Amino acid sequence: MLESLVCLACVLGVSSKPRQPKASYVKVPQVPEPPSCGLAELLTKPTLSWPFETTDVAEAQFVGLAATVVREAAHGAWAYVDANQDGHLGIEELSKAVSESWVTSKASKRFQPKAGSWPFLYALAEEFGTKDLSRSARLDVSAMEELVDKLLRSVKFLDERRALFDEVAGDGVGDEEGTFSRPLWEAWRSAHQNESSAWAACVEAHHHDINTVNIADGLGVEN
Repeated sequence: MLESLVCLACVLGVSSKPRQPKASYVKVPQVPEPPSCGLAELLTKPTLSWPFETTDVAEAQFVGLAATVVREAAHGAWAYVDANQDGHLGIEELSKAVSESWVTSKASKRFQPKAGSWPFLYALAEEFGTKDLSRSARLDVSAMEELVDKLLRSVKFLDERRALFDEVAGDGVGDEEGTFSRPLWEAWRSAHQNESSAWAACVEAHHHDINTVNIADGLGVEN
């Protein structure tokens, strides 16, 4: 009788242990950290033109525009990842988008995602990395606003936005009191577009290749 009770206790003890998730179940894909938030690329899109209602643009207006174009780009990135358009971003969908973003040539391999999507693929991978994927391996698209807000508050984005405002307005222009005109805006956009877009240059220059990459005149040159 005693032996039966001992055996029963052992069985119950084993069966009551929580099932541990296996490491092989789901894995967060590795997304290289982008060299920038890609704001220059978003602001130099041909369709953007002159998005202001005044002739002189202050920093507050520029801040509003920056937030708007980032949110629009985020929506595009989520739609790109959400392949089945079910309103959820699954880890498998992210893995597929990341896999398709790696470009391999004879001598190199580099990460070149869909234009404007890199910061959001990175942020999404980071978010999945904080979750217990054994419980759920997908996120609601509707919940991504908080993720975008976090990006807009990041030091990296704020520094990039301030630098771009100064770049458009010209040297010596203060952030709070300075303004820029339409001719300055169009000249700045034209300069970036003629460089075949600052974002494409950053993609080439960013060192996620197997080769050493130098930066020359804003363009990545592989050795």
